[in-house]
Amino acid sequence: MSFFSEAETSIRLLFDTVNLGFNVDPSKGQDHIENWIQHLRSIDQPATRPLVAELETLRGHVNANNAAAMAESFQMLGELTAQAAAGTHSFKGEGDKARELSQKLITAAGNLRLVARQTPVQH
Repeated sequence: MSFFSEAETSIRLLFDTVNLGFNVDPSKGQDHIENWIQHLRSIDQPATRPLVAELETLRGHVNANNAAAMAESFQMLGELTAQAAAGTHSFKGEGDKARELSQKLITAAGNLRLVARQTPVQH
C-alpha cells in the first residue's frame, strides 16, 4: 500500500472513530498518526517538518477526545499538505496525490466540525 493510500485510509478511520464518539478503540487512529509521523520524519525535508509538528498536535487532541481541536488540526494538515505539494510536479503524480490528500483532510476537518458541535468536550 502506498503512503497516500494509507493516509487516505487513516483519515477515514480517524473520522469514523470520532463520529462514533470513540465507542471504538481510539488507539487504532493513534497508530495511524504515529505511522504518518514516522514516515514523514524519515523523509526529513523542510516541507514535512511542520506536518510532523501538526500530527503531534493532532495526536494530543485524539488523546483528549477533542473533536473540535481535531478539526482544526485536520484543517491545518490539509493546508500544510497543499503548501508542501505546491511545487511538486512529476510524472509519478506525487504532487497530484498530495493535493488530493490535502482536499480530503480539509473535507474531514469540515465533517469533524459538524461532529464537534454535537459532541461535548470530555475532560
